[in-house]
Formats: sequence, C-alpha cells, structure tokens
Amino acid sequence: MNRITQLSLFENHELGDLEKLNDLLTALPDENLLTALEEERGKGRNDYPVHTMWRAFVASFVFQHRSVASLIRELKRNSQLRELCGFQPHFSRSQKGRYRVQLAPTEAAFSRFLKKLLLHQHLLDEMFTELVTTLYETLDGFGQTLALDGKIIPSYATKPNKKVEHDGRRDTEADFTLKQYTTTTANGEKITKKKTWFGYRLHLIVDANYELPVAYEVTKASEGEPTVAKRLIKHFSTSQAKQCDYLLADRGYDGAPLLSLIESKEIIPIIDIKNQWDKDTLTKQYRDSDLIYTYNGAVSYVDGKGNEIKLAYKGYDKKTDSLRYGFKPQYQDNRLFRIKREEDRRIFNKVARDSFKFKRIYKKRTSIERVNGRIDRDYLFENHTIRGKKKLNLFVTMTFLIMLAFAKDKISKNHLAHLTAWVA
Repeated sequence: MNRITQLSLFENHELGDLEKLNDLLTALPDENLLTALEEERGKGRNDYPVHTMWRAFVASFVFQHRSVASLIRELKRNSQLRELCGFQPHFSRSQKGRYRVQLAPTEAAFSRFLKKLLLHQHLLDEMFTELVTTLYETLDGFGQTLALDGKIIPSYATKPNKKVEHDGRRDTEADFTLKQYTTTTANGEKITKKKTWFGYRLHLIVDANYELPVAYEVTKASEGEPTVAKRLIKHFSTSQAKQCDYLLADRGYDGAPLLSLIESKEIIPIIDIKNQWDKDTLTKQYRDSDLIYTYNGAVSYVDGKGNEIKLAYKGYDKKTDSLRYGFKPQYQDNRLFRIKREEDRRIFNKVARDSFKFKRIYKKRTSIERVNGRIDRDYLFENHTIRGKKKLNLFVTMTFLIMLAFAKDKISKNHLAHLTAWVA
C-alpha cells in the first residue's frame, strides 16, 4: 500500500509509535486483497471503507490489542490513529431516532469485516508468499539453514461442544492431543509428565539465522508433526530447495520416510535421533569388521585385546555415500575407515551425528523456539480469544505478515541487525 502523505494533523507533531504502523502499511503487498474487497463491497452505504478497516485490523496487531473492543476504545481516544487509518467522524442514528457522532467502527462492523477476510484467505497466503520471496531475493543467505517445529495453540474453548453446528461462537473443529514431557530431578531421576491440550497445532518452518517464517500450516492438535512436515517440504519450490543446505528439527521428527524426503530435495537433515534399539543393546558391529557403533552414530575401533578406541569423524565421501573415520592424533595411526550410509541412514547422517559440526549446526534449532516465544508474547497467542480453525489460521497468517513486513521495511532502510525486533 502507498504511504499516506496528507496527514495535516501530524504537521507539527511527531508520529512516534504510529510510525511503525505507517511503515508497515507501506511494506505490506495488499493491493490485490483491497481490490477484491472493494469489488465485493459494491455500491451503497460506505461509512467504514475497506482500506480503513484493513488499516485498523493491522493496527490491532502492531499495538497488541487482545480484542476488537480494546482496539475500538483506542480508536475512540486516539485521533492520530483514527486519521492514520482513515476514519472520518460521521453522524449515526439510533433506534430511538437520536443522532450521535460515530468516531470508530462498532464491534458488529469489525465482525462483518473479519468474515469477509476469511473468504479471502488465499489472497493473504499470496501476500505471505510474496514477502517470503522478497526476503529470499534481498537477504544474503536467507533460507540456507531452516528449522522445523510444531507448536500447540489451545483453543479459547476448553472442550468440544455437543452442538456441532458452526455459528462462530463455539469451536467445532479443535480436538485433543496428549503431550509427554520428561524432566530430570536433582538426584538424576527422570520423571515423565503428561498434559492434555484441546486446540490446534501450528507447524512452522523458519530461517534459523534470521528467525523469520518460511512456511507453515495450521491443523487440529492431533495431527502428527512428521506428517505435516512432509507436506510442507513437498511444497518447497525448486529455488527454495536449492537454496537450503540444512533442515533442523528435534527428535520428534526422526523417521526414515521424512529423512528420505528431505535428502531427495538435496537438503541435509540435522535432526536429533530416537533410541529405537533394545535396552540391552549398547553397540552393534559394522558388517564383518573391527568397527562398532552406537544408536547415535558414535563409531569405535575394537583392537586385538578387546579395547574400544573411539574414532574421529573425517568427513563425508559423496562418491561412495559413506562416512570416513580415523584415529585421533595421539594414536599415530593413519588408517581410514569408511562406513556406508546404507547400513542405517538414520544413524549415519551426511554430517556425522557425533561430530562437532552436527552439534554446532543443531544448536541453531533454538531459533524456532524464540519465534514460538514471540508468537505467544508479542502476538498474544498465549492468552487469545480465538475459536475455530479458519479464524485461527487468519490470525496466524496476519502474525507472519506483520513479522515479514517489518523485516522488509528494515531491509529497505538497511537496518539488518535485528529484523525481528519490534522497533521499526
């Protein structure tokens, strides 16, 4: 949207925090959306034009309003915000025939606007894709290292409603999921805790360096993370897959089908591994050799006396699709050993699991935890009032549009230090 240039009220005043909203509206590629909404509105009464309602809706995210009622109160007391959004005072007539000045839209007007937005989710998705593409084109190294994770977003409702008809007030689409946590006490004892959630799951892929979203999907809470991850990866464009070197995830995504799909895109998975061996099995022998390995890829050499000597990772051999191992310098033994990845591709990753390189790259997975934290804290999903998958998907999409548009604006100003910070 073009920047609003005629703001007479602001001639002798600084915009202050409103500059954020002004810059954001400039960065959002919302022309197609506003055109579609204008055409849909047609002729007739137009107390609250489409562009003014859209600006106000965007402002509710920028200024962290938890509800429409909170935004309306802000519009009524903040004349600068009203003018920036484009609202003009007008007279309205009550049922008793009295006239009063209407400064801001009613809750009913906002409700009708949101219903229209829900019908144009595909245009919001196109805006997201356009912004992501812009970052790929303008940010150096964007998309090279990606992180993947799922996040539970509880519904505002606490349980399923007996009435299945959707009326906008009850949640008929959410379901339950069980999450299990393992904690370790001070005595080293492991305690498993279980918690039940009712709601939805956000499946998210972010750039691990810039901490900005690249792809996402909202599903019911019960839908498995690896299943949706495969859908997201399959939808990678050719250029996205070519740009990506590593895809990071926790052990919840460990599994041969997903790993094979990631490698088919010529991306190296950096995913923590589950121990699927029997409890009594500590090591396995590699074929008919003096090498043994653990479930997490640590390789050792067994000498003639039965001593185990841990080997050092020496790199990946692309020609033979194998990992090279050798003795550490103190052993003064220059022999090299190759382990074919076909032995077990889960265990023998292209970047060896017990290597410093794997651990260094895997540390970047915490980037998606920080993004999830911002979603809860800055975009108020920790305490929201949203019911229904479509509405939740709309608010999640808007959250990522705001993130990406802020980043786009900062890039245009060459402010690359903290692209995810709120200060524009």
